[in-house]
Amino acid sequence: MDIPQKMVWNLYSTAVGIAAAAVTKKVVDGAWEFVTGEEPPHPNDPTVPTGQAVAWVVAVAVGVGLSQVLINRFAAKRWSAYIGEDQLARAVNLRF
Repeated sequence: MDIPQKMVWNLYSTAVGIAAAAVTKKVVDGAWEFVTGEEPPHPNDPTVPTGQAVAWVVAVAVGVGLSQVLINRFAAKRWSAYIGEDQLARAVNLRF
């Protein structure tokens, strides 16, 4: 039984996306703790200062954006090598 390449690609990109999300969370949390010396804030908590909540949201957005670009590029290159085609997959469409 031959599994369609699209199904394999979807499974592969999902697995890579799950791993990337876990790593990204750890990296962003660790970077926040390293820089501030505190645990990441809960931005919806009314006792958290607005500036700190906004800084946390920006840090998460930058972390997720960088992660998506790097993981999409990695997955597309690996997939291209796997199927033996010169044309890279254009997008993995990972969403966190």
